[in-house]
Amino acid sequence: MTDLQHKPKGWNEPLNCMTDEEWKEYFHLRQVLDVEMSEDEQRDLLDKIDLALVNEDYDLVDALASKLPLEAHYAYGLKLGLGLRYLKNHNLSEAKKEYPDEF
Repeated sequence: MTDLQHKPKGWNEPLNCMTDEEWKEYFHLRQVLDVEMSEDEQRDLLDKIDLALVNEDYDLVDALASKLPLEAHYAYGLKLGLGLRYLKNHNLSEAKKEYPDEF
């Protein structure tokens, strides 16, 4: 799913309804955020998040946390409960492997 002609399964459900501009942003964020990460890369990112928490830099915490891949079943549950708009700012690389038509 990479463009307006190939939207994810359930795109027309009430929770997932978005304008064409919102869909363009969604697909752009998929290209930017959906990066597979090794366990070492995730640990390094978690260390940076810990440091940002110590420094009370919560904007940086949010930015860094969105780069961590969400677990596939958790992401799918969030999609069902909150919709794709909620998930657009998160790394869905793991979820896309498990549920390729859903994201």
